[in-house]
Amino acid sequence: MSGTMKRSLWVSGAFFLVALAVWFYQLKEGLILTNMQNSFNWGLYISGLAFFVGNAAGGLVLTSSIYLFGVKQLKPLAKLGALTAFANVTAAMLIVLPDIGQPLRLYNLILHPNFMSPLVWDVIVLNLYALASAIYLYILMLPELTGKLSWLAIKVENAHDFSERWAKRIAPVALLFAIGIHVVTAWIFSTQGARDWWHSPAMAPDFVSVAIAVGTTVVLLAGALAYGTGKQYEPAYRTLGLIIFMAICIHLFLMMNDLVIHAWYGNAETHRIMEIAWGDFAWAHIFEVAAPLIGAGLLMLPAVRRSLPLLALSSVILIAGVFVHRFLIMPAAYNNIPMTMTPLGLPNTHWALPIASGRFFPGVSTFLDQYSYTPSLVEVVILLGIMAYAVFLVLLAISKLPILVKESN
Repeated sequence: MSGTMKRSLWVSGAFFLVALAVWFYQLKEGLILTNMQNSFNWGLYISGLAFFVGNAAGGLVLTSSIYLFGVKQLKPLAKLGALTAFANVTAAMLIVLPDIGQPLRLYNLILHPNFMSPLVWDVIVLNLYALASAIYLYILMLPELTGKLSWLAIKVENAHDFSERWAKRIAPVALLFAIGIHVVTAWIFSTQGARDWWHSPAMAPDFVSVAIAVGTTVVLLAGALAYGTGKQYEPAYRTLGLIIFMAICIHLFLMMNDLVIHAWYGNAETHRIMEIAWGDFAWAHIFEVAAPLIGAGLLMLPAVRRSLPLLALSSVILIAGVFVHRFLIMPAAYNNIPMTMTPLGLPNTHWALPIASGRFFPGVSTFLDQYSYTPSLVEVVILLGIMAYAVFLVLLAISKLPILVKESN
């Protein structure tokens, strides 16, 4: 193991432990340590859930597509795709726990599941997806599980042929799982009819397009860091760059299509949503559009793909833009109070009913109809710690397992 790998493992592992300690502190003190309110009860943690699920879905979409469509130049990246998928889906499951005030009460979901709730289906899909990713990764590694790792290998007559055969057989199922995990996550938002900003049939396909873009970018970045940017990998990186660019274009089309339809309504509620989205968060919205487009455009350039620093910078720009996009799911939905009243029976006049914030500050009203949510330091540290966990898991697997063994054909 190289010195850089050891240092990276120590840093990412230490940061995860710090985040774990902060979460225990939050468990002791309660969700009051976050900046969420009664009217704004999903924040950075749920944004992180959507982000990690996207990374996970995109990774397995790439890996399963390699075997489903026979894209041989991408085969050296297949195990990395399955590994990043597993790391991110487990990170998605971890980030949900801090969002729950009493995570031990999750047993109620097992004992008394409400199958009409998309949250129940999301829990089921996340666990099945983690299992599918782990199985797929194991099948891909099977031919290289020799020597000290031979005890992990199942006994088959020809490990290479077995791996190739079952990777192709499982590929269609894995692809459906990869798409399904993000569709179900999108349904958590889009089935909330009272939240007009979310209540859109375009959200599920948009989530999938973003997942393909950011998940493929994560695999591209991991591959470039692991293998370098040598000429032998240029065809693979060119293909990934094209996939990323096309997925970003589809995402931007779906997002703009939804915005145009919202704006076309012309009613007071829609005007309120657009005022929040493009008023208070205008620069953030510009960034969520510009950053992925710039990052994807740069990755289309051969000179960028041949330079590791430029490739990494372009990837980080795209990933940052997607994360901001995930965060901006929340404000326009939560700051447009869905409960209204008609004062004195006046026609075409609606007042938003104020909601108790759940907090008391001297001299400040406990009721509000808008809240400028900013994540607290506790939320930021826990999210960064879960990101560090995903990095740690990927690095540990690369150092201990035959993830980077090049395919023979």
